[in-house]
Amino acid sequence: MGNRVFDEQFKRMAIELSTVKGSVKAAAEELDMDPSLLSKWRNDRRYNGGHIIMDKPGVSEEDQKIRRLEKELKEAKME
Repeated sequence: MGNRVFDEQFKRMAIELSTVKGSVKAAAEELDMDPSLLSKWRNDRRYNGGHIIMDKPGVSEEDQKIRRLEKELKEAKME
């Protein structure tokens, strides 16, 4: 996989592919990339049209948002 650079168009396409496939892992494998990077893009408002895209079916959007905010808080505390 290495140090590849992805443009915004690719990121949006990858997000769409993961949505169509219903699996971040399957889309990432098809694109030969790290699934965690694709998950990160899915939750980045610059690439997902301003919506949180749930990585785990069955978990509410609010719970996903709480998890994302907790992660951001943890990262901010680490800095």
